[in-house]
Amino acid sequence: MNALAAWLTARPYSQFHKSRYAYFKYDGFWFLVCVAVLVAMWLTGFQPLVGGPDWWYLAAAPALFFGFIWAHLLIHNATHGNFPKSINRVVGEVLGLLVVVRFASWDIIHMRHHKFSDDRVKDPHPNFPSFWKTVWHTIINVEKQLFQQYFDVWGDTPENRRREAWRARMSYGTNLVLVAVWYFLLGPWFFFLVFAPLNFGAGLFVIHFNWSTHNGERAKTIEDMHPVNLTSSYYQVANKFFCGIYAHKTHHDKPYLFNPATHSDYQADVAAVRAAQV
Repeated sequence: MNALAAWLTARPYSQFHKSRYAYFKYDGFWFLVCVAVLVAMWLTGFQPLVGGPDWWYLAAAPALFFGFIWAHLLIHNATHGNFPKSINRVVGEVLGLLVVVRFASWDIIHMRHHKFSDDRVKDPHPNFPSFWKTVWHTIINVEKQLFQQYFDVWGDTPENRRREAWRARMSYGTNLVLVAVWYFLLGPWFFFLVFAPLNFGAGLFVIHFNWSTHNGERAKTIEDMHPVNLTSSYYQVANKFFCGIYAHKTHHDKPYLFNPATHSDYQADVAAVRAAQV
């Protein structure tokens, strides 16, 4: 019971630093859970929850897209421990399954981003003046940085390189069975027409917000990339819908804030821009 309580309250990032096998255990757990769910579906003759195709998909899409974005935002807050400790891990894990990235990857990679923000080599998702270049580097760089984070903690040795190669295979395998669970749970029509594209779109939204709040809209060179607060009327409205995500400089300064747009630092930036416009 104590072990379960410890798992439910400890963040993957801290467990990763305590055991060189933490990620293997994490992936192994979710792999077995997903396989068990798939086997149970097969044995019981489970039928997908959603048929289709149907016109209501179009009506549901905006709300679902909004929900996927909010799932990422809440996982983001969970990586900073901004929920009560008793539920922080649970929130991160449940929503991590929903957006098919899983909480450990979010937690470990995002902490590395804060430590090495806009470092061309060490930031897991470095930003470039080109948004689409940023997208491409984000996609290919995350796994590379998981490797590097492991080497930083446990040493860059031939044995650890072999271990990480197997860890990567297990991670991809776990993602595959997780995707299979969603496919058989929701049915092929809803999965391919709604769940998968909206999830992908929410991921692009997250990359775009990170790009724009690292000065992506104004940067001409890589050296121009750094955390900024976006204060235009559009972004102030967006902050109300999306928990202050465009108050990003304030977030980097004070990551313990659930909604950095409510902080006086961000409000001072907004006031300064308004004064300059008068």
